[in-house]
Amino acid sequence: METLGILIIEGKGGIARALMASRPGFKIIHAERMAKAEALAAPARASGGFDAILVDLALADCQDEEAHRRAAALLPGTPIVALLRKSDATLIEDLIQAGAQACLEHEGLDGGALASAIRQAVLRRRAETRRFRSLFDAAPMGILLAAGRRVLMANAAAQELLGYDEAGFASLSILAPFPPAARPLLEGALDAPAPPDARFTADLSRPGGASVRCRVHVAAAVLNDAPVIALFLTPLAEAAEGDAEAGGTESAPAGAPGLQVRKMEALGRFAGGVAHDFGNLLTAINGYSEHLLGQAGDSGPMAGGLRAILRAGESAADLARQLAGMTQSESGESAPVAVDAALLDLEPILLRMLGSGIDLRLEPKAGNATVTLEPGRLERIIMSLCSNARDAMPEGGVLRVATEAMELVPSTSFTHLTAGPGAAVAITVEDQGIGMGPEVLERLFEPFYSTKRGGRGRGMALATVFGIVERGGGGISVESVPGRGSRFRIVLPRGEPITAQERARAIGSDTGSATAPAGAGKGGGTILVAEDEPSLREMIQAILGLGGFTVLTANSSEEAAEIFAAREDVDLLLTDVMLRGGEGGDELAARLQARKPGLRALFISGHPLEILADRGIRIPAEAFLEKPFTPGQLIAQVRALLNVAREAH
Repeated sequence: METLGILIIEGKGGIARALMASRPGFKIIHAERMAKAEALAAPARASGGFDAILVDLALADCQDEEAHRRAAALLPGTPIVALLRKSDATLIEDLIQAGAQACLEHEGLDGGALASAIRQAVLRRRAETRRFRSLFDAAPMGILLAAGRRVLMANAAAQELLGYDEAGFASLSILAPFPPAARPLLEGALDAPAPPDARFTADLSRPGGASVRCRVHVAAAVLNDAPVIALFLTPLAEAAEGDAEAGGTESAPAGAPGLQVRKMEALGRFAGGVAHDFGNLLTAINGYSEHLLGQAGDSGPMAGGLRAILRAGESAADLARQLAGMTQSESGESAPVAVDAALLDLEPILLRMLGSGIDLRLEPKAGNATVTLEPGRLERIIMSLCSNARDAMPEGGVLRVATEAMELVPSTSFTHLTAGPGAAVAITVEDQGIGMGPEVLERLFEPFYSTKRGGRGRGMALATVFGIVERGGGGISVESVPGRGSRFRIVLPRGEPITAQERARAIGSDTGSATAPAGAGKGGGTILVAEDEPSLREMIQAILGLGGFTVLTANSSEEAAEIFAAREDVDLLLTDVMLRGGEGGDELAARLQARKPGLRALFISGHPLEILADRGIRIPAEAFLEKPFTPGQLIAQVRALLNVAREAH
């Protein structure tokens, strides 16, 4: 067993040090006050640091969030396990969102549980680092992360662009590749307490005297809970024409629509990878939380903390879905949507969302014109733009939402447009808010970019709108002047009109399908689960076991095939579509179904059906469950498939 170095920050009379002192596999350093721990940090950093920090949140010199913040600052990136003197759901939620790996209560604490929590925290942080590295290297632009003058990390694209490997960057000052004209701006960003968002163009040097002209974006970032500076590097051949020269900042939006589309596509691919990994992790986190909450009961001592974890997990799952929504379809099934009818249906919801200070004025003038989008996407566009307008009018004002049928002609000017000439529907959302300047308009559709203060905005709403409109073959025009409001105008290709009767039938069909799983019957069966993410595999096994099923698990397609060959009673294969190494889940299902005709299969993936179809993987919608999913959704889908199999026999 690996020996872990642990810094325990706990006052006199604490139990953690005593509990850990006799545990094998741990080397303990103790500090009774945060001030002493801070004095220990510098020499510890020079010798490799600690594997984890255990901090009491009731120290003599600091408490609660301050104790966690100062502990996290000792050795950035080191996992933190927090000890609470009493249960506090709000504090636990705040600590988890601030980066704490685990929160434990003093009451009833035992050495085994404490040691297990610390080891799990260390393993989780190491896994997070590996996943981050994988995504970091997958980014299409060059990225350097720096602290002080030192390069902490360089992704694969940056190494290829500048000609240094990671060891070469580690021995290099961050200023070294930059020409003298660009260094003052870069030094200002590195030294500022709140680094500015700077952009410029510069000739960056490569080994041997060569250079490459790049568009450089300098921004503040966080790495392992510690502030760093991120440099995003795009070769000028891929950047917009007319960038500022080295040392200057850009003052106008990049004017080439093609550049923005390519940039959003690249960011979308990157975000899709993040969303896929988040889906795996959040399915396990939320599933276990829901399961444990059911066992603890609403009034149990752990109920408050579990509800806080579940709320945070559900919030993160929603963010993952928004990330996926930038470039991916949730259902892959588009249908005609009557624009005016959808807008009028939304009116009660919009009035509640906007509040009494906003004067909402709807002007539906598109008649029976339709657009073809996935279910709920048009409503999401309108609600996102209206929410954005509401936030831009803190003192209230008029919000106009209008629709009209129109003809797109080649001269029609839109900032981002993929639709060609022809029949279209325009949706206009116009507010009397604070407006936006060129520097905001340039980044308006970037994921995670938000001008809202106090952490109120995630910066995903407009990025999601951009993705929906682009996939629908449409375009977006934005006009805004500071102090004079904003006008968003979206055009989408016009579809065939639908009658009121057809729309009523569509609504009735949707309602029926939504409630169908609730009628699924119960009954056991044997499920073979093939999933290579351990935490998710274990969660699925636990949930299905509680549902009355016999569960067999495998971490690869080959192991699943071996188990299947030894068992004749497998009723259903539940498999991830993308298994690491060997064949995919669809190929595994085909192989097993050839041995046992009639075997049902349920496929799970963080990618929606449309993206899988683009990769040549065809899966029926009724046999597919997208991550993250809840235990209830999993049980309902499994029972529905088994009921179909039983009815077929």
